[in-house]
Amino acid sequence: MKKGSMKNHSQRKLSTGFTVVELMVALAALAIVILIAVPGSSAMIEKYQLRSTSNDLHQGLSLARTESHARSMVVRLCPSSNGHTCRSDGNWNHGWLVYSDGNGDGAVQDIELIRAFKAPPQKIRIMAKGAVQSRASFTTAGLKNEGDSPDGEFLICVANSKTTAKKVNIDADGWVHAAPVGEQDCRQG
Repeated sequence: MKKGSMKNHSQRKLSTGFTVVELMVALAALAIVILIAVPGSSAMIEKYQLRSTSNDLHQGLSLARTESHARSMVVRLCPSSNGHTCRSDGNWNHGWLVYSDGNGDGAVQDIELIRAFKAPPQKIRIMAKGAVQSRASFTTAGLKNEGDSPDGEFLICVANSKTTAKKVNIDADGWVHAAPVGEQDCRQG
């Protein structure tokens, strides 16, 4: 190689990288951005988790209602810890599943399982009232009355937080409606 071409090659090589000073400035700028963003990020994450859980529950209820019409049979949504069997305690904080109850026994057989929903994040609390307290059963006529109320509601909130809670209502006809409810103590029913 000629001496002149080596000089141009060396200059090009040096100009393509970062200097230590440039790298330090970039890292300092990144650290400042992170420090500004972090204090508000936990509230943003809680709102996302709350909305996601509310949407999943709404989707499960709507799926059960739709499948009951399509199959002309009872389709249930129940709380589940393992995605295969229903919990009997009405605790929806571990996940839920949708299944067709073709034989009417109330238990989930593998062939009846339509969809399992995973547990929401640990800080999310789900409380059910009315006809959906321990499970939600849909027929072609709507929500099956399995308690003292023809309709039901789910309250979804973040434990130990003032994040606006969500409510999912199911009327006697089986229609599912979501609405915010404001600040709500997760320990209250």
